[in-house]
Amino acid sequence: MGLVLFTIAVKSLQYKGEYCRVDKLWRTSLGCTVLGVVTVLSSQASVFTLVVITSFRLFAVLKPLESKQLRLRTVVACLIGVWSLALFIAVFPLSIFLANSMVSRVWISANPYFPSDTVALKPYQEFSQRITALGNSSTIAPNDWYGIELYLQQNFPNSTPQVKGYFGYYSESGVCIPRLYQTSSVDAEPNPMTFAVMTINFLALVYIIMAYVAIYKRSTANTVTSTSSQAKTQELHRKITLLIATDMTCWFPLCFMSFLSMGGVILPPVAYALSAIVFLPINSSLNPIIYTNFFPFLWEWWIKTWSMVKAKLDLKTGAQPTD
Repeated sequence: MGLVLFTIAVKSLQYKGEYCRVDKLWRTSLGCTVLGVVTVLSSQASVFTLVVITSFRLFAVLKPLESKQLRLRTVVACLIGVWSLALFIAVFPLSIFLANSMVSRVWISANPYFPSDTVALKPYQEFSQRITALGNSSTIAPNDWYGIELYLQQNFPNSTPQVKGYFGYYSESGVCIPRLYQTSSVDAEPNPMTFAVMTINFLALVYIIMAYVAIYKRSTANTVTSTSSQAKTQELHRKITLLIATDMTCWFPLCFMSFLSMGGVILPPVAYALSAIVFLPINSSLNPIIYTNFFPFLWEWWIKTWSMVKAKLDLKTGAQPTD
């Protein structure tokens, strides 16, 4: 996710003051598609990894003796499954067989046939059928995006507009995230895959919250008297609270806005920018830090480093001769 944010920042500087001229070129480019794939891959891998880690921790709390029999191969297999599933979700929308449902519009050259240089599938199909009828051709025009383009190029190369690019699953906004919301009344219908992915993530969030509540209750069920045990319980409580808070901050707004959009609510275009720059990085960036106790480790490292530097400075100062 850090790579995605860095790339967006670089492109923002590159296109500063002229983005309107290159908007369609950027959104239909391979670079934007790759950026979208990486965004979905990292965010979904983060969600699925949280589910796996939560499951292992819940199993360790509920079955402490049996959990000691878990082997490294089990963990490796789960991680391979996590990344494979995340990669499938990220790449699957690019399948050529799903073009009719994943591609919303085509970008074409200036021509007298269409009032705009971006055309939806239905007008594109009607144009193909009409030009076939005018050409007295007995061939049946195809109904899919790439089939229509190939058909027009082969049969009417001099009288049809040139295709410059397609607005696919990752081309809905300049930040190259999937078509999560409907942002205008003329947009394509919300994608069924978006509903499936958002439903999966919402259920994963609910599972993580319920699992950590169960972990916390089981961990605090027995009465403890030692100060160290109480400190560990409080630390566990803080970590669970942070994990649930970051997950809720990320996925609840995304799922809520996506479900509203699928219900017919039109969202402003800024929803995409907030999702790519604010909500998704929260989940992908903060959760690993919380899980690995990064901040306590960093603080301890800083204290040790500062102590060593201070000791050397004191030694150097004390070793200097005085007049």
